[in-house]
Amino acid sequence: MSFILSAASLGLGLGPVVGGSIVQYLGWHFLFVITGLTLLLIPVFLLILPREKAERGSFDFIGAVLIGMGTTGLLLFLTSKSTVALVVGVIALALFAVRIRKATNPFVLPALFGDRLYLALGAIGISAYMISFAFLFLAPQMLARVFGLTPAVSGLVLFPGALLAMLVSNRVGRLIDRYGNGALLRYTPWLLLFSTVLLALTAVHSFYGLAAVYILTSISITSISSAVSNELSRQLTKERIGSGMGLFQLLQFFSGAFAVAISGSALVWQKSLPTERAFDNLIWGMVGIAILTIVFAFIYRGYARKRTNAVATLV
Repeated sequence: MSFILSAASLGLGLGPVVGGSIVQYLGWHFLFVITGLTLLLIPVFLLILPREKAERGSFDFIGAVLIGMGTTGLLLFLTSKSTVALVVGVIALALFAVRIRKATNPFVLPALFGDRLYLALGAIGISAYMISFAFLFLAPQMLARVFGLTPAVSGLVLFPGALLAMLVSNRVGRLIDRYGNGALLRYTPWLLLFSTVLLALTAVHSFYGLAAVYILTSISITSISSAVSNELSRQLTKERIGSGMGLFQLLQFFSGAFAVAISGSALVWQKSLPTERAFDNLIWGMVGIAILTIVFAFIYRGYARKRTNAVATLV
């Protein structure tokens, strides 16, 4: 699992480098060409993926459409201030909540929303994901508008952090196998807080400091993501693991998109302030999210302790 997350970390790091170079030399339209090239991998997947016996099942298409409309509506409201989008999004989410309670095979198991341990554990990973996406959205703009760097150079500034996060991921996986997820869930949120505070103190003053501190931030986010995903796979029952992991990934992507949307809107709200001050305020906002990560970690440990004691009592 850590190996897979390391590949994702490398992708997040290569994104600004490749994307910045494409935008600078070819134009932003060519970014969609890179995305389209992934279609060429489909024949490869057909060859290497194991063949499975087809089983009859069902897919909650209505639930998928409703959750898609709901999240899209909320994001459009944040970016365009469209009241219509907000109303449509809220109604769609309300209908989604009703749908998953009545459907025979719902898009998301409603029981997951009543599992406090699952929600607390997921909140740790979601908070870290929000910081990751918000910073990757803000950093290139900060490097361009504050320090005057080109898109390609801005990507190179961020790349070392992502590369080292990928290299560390394998080591993180070994630590999880040896000591379990508890140690990482106990200490890495504090490392994330420390690194975001350093970012808030240095980012707008030196892009060298930004590059150095982002290495620590990227490593802490990767460690948290590895530990949370691994712990979720252990805590969820066999009946819930598919839906539980799917919901967690859905919330991760939505939280990342939400972080980008709110960061972009916050920049617009602060257009009257000096550029350095606006970015500084947003990074301190990331510090607040890092504090929430620590709070969620404490809550999760409390629920985990209660569940362990309950199981021991039954035995």
